[in-house]
Amino acid sequence: MTLSEKDRVANIELSFRLLMAELGDRSISRTFFDPHLPPFDGVLQTTWKELCDQGWIEEWELYGQPHYRLTGRGWIEGLWQTGASKDRSLLERLGNLAAALKGYVKGRQRDVIVEFGRLIGDVKLPEGWVFNAIESGVFEKLQRRHGAPWQERGILIRIPLNFGIELLDHTADLRAQLEAMEEQLETATKELLEYKCSFCGAPIDAQGPVPLSEDVDGYFVSYACGRYEVDGDEQPCPSDPRFPKLDDYELEFKEHPDEPSLKWFCWARPKTPIARRVRLQSGQGRTKEEARQQVVDSYTRIAKPWPRR
Repeated sequence: MTLSEKDRVANIELSFRLLMAELGDRSISRTFFDPHLPPFDGVLQTTWKELCDQGWIEEWELYGQPHYRLTGRGWIEGLWQTGASKDRSLLERLGNLAAALKGYVKGRQRDVIVEFGRLIGDVKLPEGWVFNAIESGVFEKLQRRHGAPWQERGILIRIPLNFGIELLDHTADLRAQLEAMEEQLETATKELLEYKCSFCGAPIDAQGPVPLSEDVDGYFVSYACGRYEVDGDEQPCPSDPRFPKLDDYELEFKEHPDEPSLKWFCWARPKTPIARRVRLQSGQGRTKEEARQQVVDSYTRIAKPWPRR
């Protein structure tokens, strides 16, 4: 059975609630989750794959069975998914960790490298939680400030002089360029529409001057859908809601008994102003119905909408 997008998202949210609850303050590098055991019974196999594809968890084979563990990205995502990213206790912990890290570089003229064990002794926070904070780049991801990365994973931390300073938005210029390009694209799109039928998007297939009388010239524009305009007069596009229906014509017939074969003639007399703008071909046939059908076929051809792409 194929799950809806809503159900898939709900199962991902469930998986993060369970993962973060089971993890607690333990280190993500040392905590493995068995998907076959409670409380993960309700997590779908496709959800585990989705988490892996997103880089939120890693798959490891332990005891002959697949197990999973959170990545730094996954820990951050877990904070977002569970709402813990806005929890007061998390903000207090981050404040304590930041104060300890800043203390190492205070008054220094260069970056400082400290032992992870020394930091744990000074900050008095759970070792696993501090590991996760450093591993995930929590200060950059949640607070948009310079953090303290590993110098050697799990052993040494490098604290830069600009630790805690707000990150500069280096994408601002790119966004400005993107907005300018979007404006240019919008302008180009509007200009392009001038060369297409506004109802169906059919291209112009002919345009130019046309004599309206002996002394007056006009200008015509013809579109591939059959629409054309000549100085205020027009034949509407088949996709125009105003385009006449077959019922807008009165079909008239005339029989010519002396004709050897095509005895019947049929022509369409417009009954409405808009129908007068769409001329249908007359029909000839051996029978009245045959002549009528030719007129109907003429309408069908003219009224056929332009295929949208």
